[in-house]
Amino acid sequence: MRMKTKCAVVTSVVLAAAGWVVAGAGYEEIVDQSFALATGGSVALENVNGDVSIEVWERDEVRVYAVKSASSPELLDELQVKVDAGSDRVRIDTDYPSMRGSDHEHRRFAKVEYTLTVPRTATLDEVDLVNGNLTVVGVEGGIDAATVNGNIMVRDCAGSADLGTVNGGIEAHVDRLGFGDKLDLESVNGRLDLYLASSVGADLRADSVNGGLKNDFGISVRKGKYVGSDFQGSVGGGGAKVALETVNGSINVHSW
Repeated sequence: MRMKTKCAVVTSVVLAAAGWVVAGAGYEEIVDQSFALATGGSVALENVNGDVSIEVWERDEVRVYAVKSASSPELLDELQVKVDAGSDRVRIDTDYPSMRGSDHEHRRFAKVEYTLTVPRTATLDEVDLVNGNLTVVGVEGGIDAATVNGNIMVRDCAGSADLGTVNGGIEAHVDRLGFGDKLDLESVNGRLDLYLASSVGADLRADSVNGGLKNDFGISVRKGKYVGSDFQGSVGGGGAKVALETVNGSINVHSW
């Protein structure tokens, strides 16, 4: 779900910690900053290397806690966490240095691991990762998130969600979906697990090219003539639109 936000004048803030410390084979810095966000505002994040965890609190602000890691102090200085903060949108971008060459005969590396704490009603708008897992807990304003190489875990969230990964699985625990909400889970090479509360009304559709399909709601699985399988049906009287799709992986819809 790509959410449009109102235009706002934003300020660009480059965050840098006071100093670095040696951590194992590399060096680390910690970024810890907070930014005000209006009720119903949105948060966006882009990162290439590193896991991301997003949780909620009852404050109208976003806390950005980031652990920067690199193979040398020079790379660590070049690795930047940049935030554009407006009254109704906070966007976090990660600028990476060149990874060519080596540092003292060791492979050059750089990554940033994020823990974001956002208002419960915030919308996660365009959370895009390349190499990293994503965990989201408690967000009620909707989620639009994807990773290339990594898993996605979503729990205790509400509102529409669009979740995708190329090489990885998705696990979503859903206990609230409105009549007009949409929930889309998609993977190329990975398993999809949806845990759906028995109180939720939804119209389900699931498709896999190479993988088994199961559900706890008694919906019949149809085998393709040559390849693939799918099922579709309604639970709880129907309502929200729920779609699951994978190429190489199984799909399991659980009742809880």
